[in-house]
Amino acid sequence: MGKEFDRLKYAELLKAERRDDAIAYVDRFRKYDPDDPTLKRRAALARGGKGEDMLMSCDRAGVRPSPEQIDTMCALFEEAIALDPYLADPYWDLAVIHARFLNQPTQAAGYLADAKRLGYKHAMMKRLEAMIKAAG
Repeated sequence: MGKEFDRLKYAELLKAERRDDAIAYVDRFRKYDPDDPTLKRRAALARGGKGEDMLMSCDRAGVRPSPEQIDTMCALFEEAIALDPYLADPYWDLAVIHARFLNQPTQAAGYLADAKRLGYKHAMMKRLEAMIKAAG
């Protein structure tokens, strides 16, 4: 490819909340080295960040995500997990979506267990556990 991955450019894209550009940028390099663990991690972080931005935007606006938004977020988090299964955040986010929006407590519990297995901590974890238990 001739040009090396520029970590600063990638970081600036993320900082500017240009998630799609960050995903496209890292994916260009992954085409030439799809198994590079650092590139896979960065691709996972960009996808997870985009999904989290979507989820937080809905929360801030006080609206339920549309079915299309839920599908997009789930796909982003699942892609992030496929790229880096040791990144805990996407498991948490999928647990939240399955508990809050999809009424799928069994799936939510599974994702939450994965997040906890990876050492994930969150201030709302007890509340999510209670939601899952009440729905199950």
